[in-house]
Amino acid sequence: MVTMLRYSSVLILLIIAALSSCNQYNRILEEVYDNDQAVREWTKGISSLTADEIVNYSTEMERVDSLNQATVFSILDKEGWPSHLSDKANRAIWIVIDHSDLAYRSKYLGLVKEKADEGVLDKTDYAILNDRVLMEKGKPQIYGTQIKMVATVVDDEIAMQLCLWPVENPAALDSLRSIVGLSPIEEYLKTNCDSIGQEIVWDKEKTVSDFD
Repeated sequence: MVTMLRYSSVLILLIIAALSSCNQYNRILEEVYDNDQAVREWTKGISSLTADEIVNYSTEMERVDSLNQATVFSILDKEGWPSHLSDKANRAIWIVIDHSDLAYRSKYLGLVKEKADEGVLDKTDYAILNDRVLMEKGKPQIYGTQIKMVATVVDDEIAMQLCLWPVENPAALDSLRSIVGLSPIEEYLKTNCDSIGQEIVWDKEKTVSDFD
């Protein structure tokens, strides 16, 4: 009986320690998420800002991103992706990875896929990050989530135009998008066009080399 009580006490202590660790990670990561979003508020009114203001806000955003990355990547590298996190805390990890550079996005892409497969993240999170990594590596994207501003000649004048980054398999695009919970590509382009207020061009004949 004494032995059983001793084991029960140990188990309770382990459970308490695990819950305490989980709550600690939630607090840290939820604060990371709040800081990430707060430091990007200025982008909603970017059209009314001066060049100096944009530089100052951008510098502060880079500083906060650097701190957030140090926090999140330290947790991932030492502990792995913590379990039993809140949705907001899980979202914080993804958004910090998404806002990092190509090296870190590539490093944690497999982990993001694993968590999307487990249901910890949405499959759209993996699709977006995967497309971003492919685009930054100069490769066609899979799910058609990435749009790029490019210089285009229009009536003998150079104009900036929003274009869908080349897709690996245009014929299967809507099917692939549906699998990860994304809307049909035409609907996606129209929604973004209405939101941005500028046409988004998808030329299926263009390849990655046309964007060099």
